[in-house]
Amino acid sequence: MPANKNQIRRIQTILKMMRQNRYPNYTSFMKEMKNQDIAGVYNLSNKTFQRDIADLRDEYGAPIQYDKSRKGFYLINTDWYNEDLMVEPFEMKAALLGERVASGILPEPMRNEMNKAVSALLMKNENGMSEFAELESFQVLCPEHLPKVDPDIFLTCYNAWEQRKLLLLEYNSAKNNSSEKMFEPHVFAWNGGCWYLKGQVVRNNGEYLDEPLIQVLALHRIKNAKMLLTRFDTAPGILENIKKAGLFDFETLPDVIVEFFHPFDKVMFERYENTPGAIQMKKENSVVIHLHNLTEYDAAQLVLTTCGNAKVHEPADLKLFLRRIANKILDYMED
Repeated sequence: MPANKNQIRRIQTILKMMRQNRYPNYTSFMKEMKNQDIAGVYNLSNKTFQRDIADLRDEYGAPIQYDKSRKGFYLINTDWYNEDLMVEPFEMKAALLGERVASGILPEPMRNEMNKAVSALLMKNENGMSEFAELESFQVLCPEHLPKVDPDIFLTCYNAWEQRKLLLLEYNSAKNNSSEKMFEPHVFAWNGGCWYLKGQVVRNNGEYLDEPLIQVLALHRIKNAKMLLTRFDTAPGILENIKKAGLFDFETLPDVIVEFFHPFDKVMFERYENTPGAIQMKKENSVVIHLHNLTEYDAAQLVLTTCGNAKVHEPADLKLFLRRIANKILDYMED
């Protein structure tokens, strides 16, 4: 059995990566451990990594195999568990707080599954929280007006994403156009209060596409969903693009300069004071904010939320866009 907590921590990390289908090898494991190491000095040899794998398999009985195509290790049975690998108190605290956050944004039945999983962990581990903590008072509050997702559709889409299987969807777009799509769900995302899938449409209204079409689909607009047996290959470029540019591939404004006046000067200063280069100038009753790569919609929304206490300096196109919005508001207010 492992002789110290350091090896247990390494083995728990290896298990976590395998349960996330990340097929850990020495290189990817080292990257993960360095991300966990605040000081950034974590280091060990490939020999130590291989010994940890051997201990996990031989001493703990983990059903591990090596996948040559993915160049990493995986669990044959992802439900495998060993009580000797107890969860550390700080990890239990993270699980408890994570469950509270998830309960605020996940619909049923996923919410209930999270609750049961954490309850099962609590039966075997200390909770890691202060004795004075009242976990019920840790709340994640979402606006009640957010679109509702059908629980069965959510679970079907989640399972297809998790298992990398095709979906057959009946979809109703924002323009109220209905279509049938055969869809590869590459990314499952929570964004702006709504759940989305981003992936590739391989068949649209019965017609197979020569080149798959990358689309973002809102789960609340899916009317029917069926998971198919066919699996698809991962397209890492889709996730990488989200990390760089966000979920939606909208055209952006490279430079947006807005001056916010009292009482919104303090609010905007606090919001952007830790964004490098954002605070261009701080005045007595205003602050000038310089932002990069905002969509026209997001930039306009930022200005309009101040109820008129903002002045756009750049770009000129944003000024025109806001004038069109203001004129439309005035038109609708006429009797």
